[in-house]
Amino acid sequence: MKTRNILTANEIIKRGIDPQININVPKGVETNELEFVIIRLLYFMTSNYAEVNKISFEEALEQYGKAIITQIGIMKELSDDQAK
Repeated sequence: MKTRNILTANEIIKRGIDPQININVPKGVETNELEFVIIRLLYFMTSNYAEVNKISFEEALEQYGKAIITQIGIMKELSDDQAK
């Protein structure tokens, strides 16, 4: 069986600054492969959230979706502020 990395992430922790995440997508990874990995991860996170909180998958998905939209908006604002 052949295994290859589609996505790797490292957390950089330094005293006095917020942790930073470094995400690496190797050359040759196709968009559909990356999308599959990200969506699969979100599916497992949502399933786990539903199980831990004893709520339906649909309710967890709705809550997770709102949280993701909010977090992406914050990242966009931070990115815009850094570009100025």
